[in-house]
Amino acid sequence: MDDEIYYVEDVQEKIKNMEAYYSTLGDGYFLDALNEFKLGKGFGIGYTSCYFATECTPNDEEYFGDSGVNFTTTPPVTSVEVYAIVDNQMFFEHLVKVARDYLSRHPQNTAKVESCLVQIKKQLHL
Repeated sequence: MDDEIYYVEDVQEKIKNMEAYYSTLGDGYFLDALNEFKLGKGFGIGYTSCYFATECTPNDEEYFGDSGVNFTTTPPVTSVEVYAIVDNQMFFEHLVKVARDYLSRHPQNTAKVESCLVQIKKQLHL
């Protein structure tokens, strides 16, 4: 079935999906993603993406509520579309972890990353 969607319910599985997303982005696209996130926009590459609830209206096919972030993986990486929807707090906490890891390899980007994180936190109303 082409239209089948698997909604991840387990918290650990949601975390694995977020980790897979950031792993796919790698260091090469991490700053690009941060620059979109600070504008309240998602970012995708290949067969994985994430988008914010605020990007959708109730009429949209992708609508999943008024807050949160949907990490999506699509075939052929998975057999069906996978939606791992996390609340804003979980998204931000994991993003901070990923950012720390990124900065351990790219300390020259500390000011840029920290500025983006402040803006993203504000964008998410946290």
